Amino acid sequence: MIIDQFASSAAIAAINRMLARAQWARDKLTPFAGRSARFDAAPFTLTLQVTDGGMFAAADPGEPAVIIGVALSSLPLAMLDPQAAMKDVRLSGDAEFAQALAFVLQNLRPEPEEELSRFIGDAAAQRLVAVLRAGASQWKQMADNMLDSTAHYVVTENPMVVGRDDIEVFSQDVNRLRDAVARAEKRIALLASV
Repeated sequence: MIIDQFASSAAIAAINRMLARAQWARDKLTPFAGRSARFDAAPFTLTLQVTDGGMFAAADPGEPAVIIGVALSSLPLAMLDPQAAMKDVRLSGDAEFAQALAFVLQNLRPEPEEELSRFIGDAAAQRLVAVLRAGASQWKQMADNMLDSTAHYVVTENPMVVGRDDIEVFSQDVNRLRDAVARAEKRIALLASV
């Protein structure tokens, strides 16, 4: 529980630093003051509430106005490239609020180099962020490959699930059989009437 609170506080602080540099984003969020959004990337959950100034704060308990589901494999890239994370998103709830949130989160530009440079200097910050970006990209690729391999195994190697191609062939066979039965019924009806 303490770890969740620390992670939520860190995420809120990071997002608010980006919002502090982007007046347009705060203006876009201000009309939704008091509404909350929950970000789900199982097993992680983050619930934020929009403040009067268009920033974020920890949300009050209760049902959020918007629920945003993000693929876990997209989380490492989300910190470096928000648009990459927004490609695998599921939204539910208040459509207008969800659209405003999606627009803001897609167009906010994190500047991790600037944040790190205060602690370790400009050159080291740029190198570290480059390494993190490469690592995040490889992590996402590895997660995608693992999902593809698992899907391939479940469908072809140890068939627990029927693949799309097999379903399509089965559907075509059923359609051909249905058409053949209809033709046979018509022939029988024609022969019976003679």
